[in-house]
Amino acid sequence: MRDDLKKMIYNPRSFYINYQKDYHLIKATYLNNLFESLNDDKEISFWGNLELERKEEVKRVLKSDLRQTYFHSIETFFELFFALNPKGKESFDDEYVLYLLANSNWQDTYKKIKIIAENENSLDYLNEEITFLNQKVSIGHFLFYAGIFQNDKFPKELFDEINDSIEAIKFGIHIIAKDFIDREEYNAYKHGLRLIPSFKKVMFVSKKDFKVKIEWDLSDSMSFYSKSKKPEELIYVTKVFDFERDYQMTCFCSHMIHHMIFYRRLMMKFEEDEGKFDPFKITFFGKEPIENCNKRNTDAESFVYTITKQS
Repeated sequence: MRDDLKKMIYNPRSFYINYQKDYHLIKATYLNNLFESLNDDKEISFWGNLELERKEEVKRVLKSDLRQTYFHSIETFFELFFALNPKGKESFDDEYVLYLLANSNWQDTYKKIKIIAENENSLDYLNEEITFLNQKVSIGHFLFYAGIFQNDKFPKELFDEINDSIEAIKFGIHIIAKDFIDREEYNAYKHGLRLIPSFKKVMFVSKKDFKVKIEWDLSDSMSFYSKSKKPEELIYVTKVFDFERDYQMTCFCSHMIHHMIFYRRLMMKFEEDEGKFDPFKITFFGKEPIENCNKRNTDAESFVYTITKQS
């Protein structure tokens, strides 16, 4: 579409001012607080006096909802990331992001995410330089710290911090890409809630003495059926909840979304924002904090079983 026609039908002001950049952070926070309220010995007026069985059911719903929120935050991040990414484009698309989001092809998006998940060097291009507003900046800098370009207005130490932050972001993007390519679980939540509580425990027993060698508690898990290439088979997948990791990783993902939107909003200098963010804060990502977010808090993560239909 011609640039002049795009400008006629789309004004970026409404998008950058009104976009819910902290949507997933807010949702993860209230789900976490609701979950913690169920672990409190005091009676919470919101819940009333829940019986133990009912309380466990509510906890499972909150864990499932946070898990869905984490997947949704990843999907949202990548849609924005690819829409705003200048790599391979003739012009910068900041002003047309809504048009690009509306015309996104989810199959192409998934292929790009899969490449990132499987290739550790796939994000090296974020260090390549582009020229924007007469400034030389890396693509990563342009994406996550838009507008913070002027060498004469910011100290050199700030740009060193940004460079380190971009390296940490690359590390984190690989993690969320690997989590997201497991589409079957996300689809099981989205399309008809095709999940059920199932196994309570898994044991591995020695054939020699019949003693238990390994044992995992799966009581805090959900299971779903997955398609097999063989028509006579069903794949049965059990995923163990890791509520704390899902919460931390959702917050991390939301912070990246915030960066891509908020700093662009400042850069575009809308009249509505005059004096509103003065001073404004610049935040940085670190590899170690992301590693802490990514830390798993369960002994087991998932189990996969293949069930063959009996003739």
